[in-house]
Amino acid sequence: MFRRTLAGLGAAALLATAAIGTAGPALATTSSTWHSNQINDAIPVSCDGPGVTSYSGTGNAVFHLNINNAGDSWFTTTTEGTVTLQTQWNGSWTTWTGHVQEWFGAEDNNKNSVQHATFNFNGTSTTDPSQTLTMHAAFTATTNANGVLVVNNETVTCR
Repeated sequence: MFRRTLAGLGAAALLATAAIGTAGPALATTSSTWHSNQINDAIPVSCDGPGVTSYSGTGNAVFHLNINNAGDSWFTTTTEGTVTLQTQWNGSWTTWTGHVQEWFGAEDNNKNSVQHATFNFNGTSTTDPSQTLTMHAAFTATTNANGVLVVNNETVTCR
């Protein structure tokens, strides 16, 4: 969801910015909230490092977007539920079922951009229920007013 969400955010921001521009100064902020009970996503890391971890299931997903009259935007997602997850670990694809929690946020204005996310999963192997997986991933990317990437951190732990 980390990077794929950005594409959806960009399209939503362009539509909302266009609507704000035609609405005039009386409309200072536009807010939208979407809810879903389906969870189907991927993050750009695996337990082996670079790669992809995908998951799908059911739960609660909330997406919230605010755009002000200047075109500055704030977008967050919060997801929690029961999923089946696939990741590479120790050189092989592994499948797990369990509980996922994910939060993503992006704040963009004409001076800077901040994007950050946390991801947590606790589950059991679908082939050997005695095996468990706890996965935590986090990332932060910050761009300053000059367009320079000044923070770019990404961590993943699996046990």
